[in-house]
Amino acid sequence: MHGDTRWPERFFVEFDLSEECPLSFLDDPAIVLFFQSWAFSLRFGGEHELAQAAAHLDRQLKINLKPLLKYADRDVETTADQQEMQRSWQPAVELAACARIVAQEWESPDATLAPLIAGYEHLAPRLRELAAMCDWAAARDTQVRMSFDLREGGSASSRPEELR
Repeated sequence: MHGDTRWPERFFVEFDLSEECPLSFLDDPAIVLFFQSWAFSLRFGGEHELAQAAAHLDRQLKINLKPLLKYADRDVETTADQQEMQRSWQPAVELAACARIVAQEWESPDATLAPLIAGYEHLAPRLRELAAMCDWAAARDTQVRMSFDLREGGSASSRPEELR
């Protein structure tokens, strides 16, 4: 992600190569993290409308959300945190496909999904941008990692410190 954004950097997409991706989010990608968090909360009984939307995508529409739910906290303080960061690498092609299908459903929601996603229409463009970044990475046969930083002031670096 480029440092010239107009919003606080809280959500990061990086690739396992030295070449910088020429693509970036055109607006604040925090909505992706927001959706991921609520989708993840399903395991713990999350009832937010985005958790319900994720449940519908998963259970009724049979969309595998696992690639979108593979992300880590950039605030690496322990060996377990470091291991979680390392485990969050995944094939770019799989994340691209997942982001694209969720964006498609978001843009043309069925009767069940439509009321759940009202007010969250700005997720689809961010997912399409994420898919495009992943397509770029897939063409280079590389891995992608999504992470977040919720510390006050965000992360000063686009790459996390793997160990402190």
